[in-house]
Amino acid sequence: FFRCQIDDQCSDMLVLYSMLSASLGPTVNIAPGVDMPTINLGTCCGSEPKVGLSKWLGAGGIGIDTAFDYHDQVDIKAVLARYPEVKREHLFITTKVPAGFGNATDCLPDPAITIRYVKQNLEELGVNYVDLVLIHRPCQPAGSSRGPAANPIASNNALWEGAQQVLAMNLTRAIGVSNYVTADLKALKGQKPSVNQCQMSIKTHDDATISYCQEQGILYEAYFAMKGCPFHDRIANGIAKAHGVSLSQVCL
Repeated sequence: FFRCQIDDQCSDMLVLYSMLSASLGPTVNIAPGVDMPTINLGTCCGSEPKVGLSKWLGAGGIGIDTAFDYHDQVDIKAVLARYPEVKREHLFITTKVPAGFGNATDCLPDPAITIRYVKQNLEELGVNYVDLVLIHRPCQPAGSSRGPAANPIASNNALWEGAQQVLAMNLTRAIGVSNYVTADLKALKGQKPSVNQCQMSIKTHDDATISYCQEQGILYEAYFAMKGCPFHDRIANGIAKAHGVSLSQVCL
């Protein structure tokens, strides 16, 4: 389950999946009645929805992954407005609350912070609900440059309580976390996250957290699966050649 950035490396994957399926691959159930695409278009870190989102929709893509701190949700809204034939219910939109990627006030132990950010995300995207809300990163120890908290565990649980509240308010269809390791997940109270989105590629993977998520029924979603693909690695290319596939296929 991957989030792909809008870049040249991603284009190989789009071609591959366009050949395999008009809907760009199968889906996986992450919550009652909520099926998530196994490929979602990431819009982080220099990717431009104004450039790539139209191509994604044209290729049959339905999953769009964004965040408050990507500062591109209004651009996504503008692109979607040009495609009235693409109905909201046919898309799968993921957004995120900054938390540990935000400032000190983003990690106060207050559930209302999550609710406020989700409502702002909906306004920026021009939608009434999203399909998945993630807490973008655990709050960090006091003194950290981003997302500091006097008591990170208390703050993480307060923000997670807010996520459970936006789910009950029908502002999202599912909730999860991002960049959480096993200790962070074990410290959460209440409903279990549906998803934990983390950096993962064939060269970078947290096997302990992946194993814990599998045991707990938490979907472990990868970002940078293609960005972390070692296109110039001799061994990786040898594996691709031996199996008669592209390295992009190996990385997926």
